[in-house]
Amino acid sequence: MRKQIMLFLLVFMSLTNLRAQHKEMTKHEKKEIIKLISKNLLETYIDLDVAKEMTLVINSNLKSNKYKSITNPDSFTKIINQDLQKISKDLHLKLKYDPKKIAKSNLDISEEMKIKKEKMMVMKMAEINYGFSEVKVLNGNIGYLNLRMFADTTYAKDAVTSAMNFLNNTNAIIIDLRENGGGVPSMMQLLSSYFMDAKPVVLSNFYERKTNKNTQLFSLKSIDGKRMNNKPLYILTSKKTFSAAEAFTYTLKHFDKAIVVGEVTKGGANRTRTINLNSDFSIAVPYIKTIHPITNSNWEGKGVQPNINTNEKEAFVIAYIEAINKTVTRNKNNILNSIGYSMLQEKSIDEAIIVFKENVKLFPEESNSWDSLGEAYFKNQDKENAFISYERALKLNPKSESAKEMIQKIKSLK
Repeated sequence: MRKQIMLFLLVFMSLTNLRAQHKEMTKHEKKEIIKLISKNLLETYIDLDVAKEMTLVINSNLKSNKYKSITNPDSFTKIINQDLQKISKDLHLKLKYDPKKIAKSNLDISEEMKIKKEKMMVMKMAEINYGFSEVKVLNGNIGYLNLRMFADTTYAKDAVTSAMNFLNNTNAIIIDLRENGGGVPSMMQLLSSYFMDAKPVVLSNFYERKTNKNTQLFSLKSIDGKRMNNKPLYILTSKKTFSAAEAFTYTLKHFDKAIVVGEVTKGGANRTRTINLNSDFSIAVPYIKTIHPITNSNWEGKGVQPNINTNEKEAFVIAYIEAINKTVTRNKNNILNSIGYSMLQEKSIDEAIIVFKENVKLFPEESNSWDSLGEAYFKNQDKENAFISYERALKLNPKSESAKEMIQKIKSLK
């Protein structure tokens, strides 16, 4: 009997999922969803004028039968999001079709189950070290932190403390947010505080239109470990850098605490909450506006603009060179040469060439620098530039056997 009940439940769930996948929306359902979207945008969206414009457009589109032929809920969701974001340019604003998730969110969960779910979430975050995927000291005493998420400091505080204490004695720090899609404000607050003075300052102002309420986020007066408020800081960004990762970047950039290197970020500034519209659709609505105390603005729809604009791949090596040039005063030629060779060993040939080119730019009379550049070009199968570099090395040091040997080798390959 028990097996029959289990079989019935499995069949029922399969049929339910099948119906959800093949659900066709009626004209009435579409009208109802548009009405609910409009209501929630006008009530809570951060900018009332933009909310009015968005609701006007989707209601006009409904009346003009733009949505008439769309019966698939996923297709309907996609075109509504396109219409909303075309006006708002707001990547946090998003209609979602997910009946399964909504059904789960509507279930009455026992306190015991809530605790169990929280423990599982914490365990999963711990398995990825709360986003602290790599912390190391690079050649030249430059600290490097690869941070993949902004986890809740209720759980991740020890990970932050360990990382910051480990990097404390470095000459400069590079924080890599190229793969960071955001997270929660508490991590942004704590991490920022390590690079701010002890006296708390406003990191961000927040305004909620619905309640007409203003709040503020301050840097922390007390942190575990030493502050690094005067240490050169470089933040790496890409088109994928989003939300809380952007908040950290934008905040420290405009407090003149960091140099941003990389690409313009994704552009999501405002705090968002999800509202279930019915049993099938929910909408993520930005309801609190972020306002930086210095710029009196934010990065919504624009992204954070880098100080040094370069592509995602080259951001690290550009920041690394900047950090070396900023902090190293002795033996820089040898350090850059060593960095270049480390990159060659790691098969990062393009990056090695960038380092060696910087070295010959700074030390044009050093034969060894040109010899190293020639080697990198040769490994990159660029025989022409390799030949030029080796010739320069030989001219500066006529006794260089390696340069002579490579020049003959390249000639034989032509």
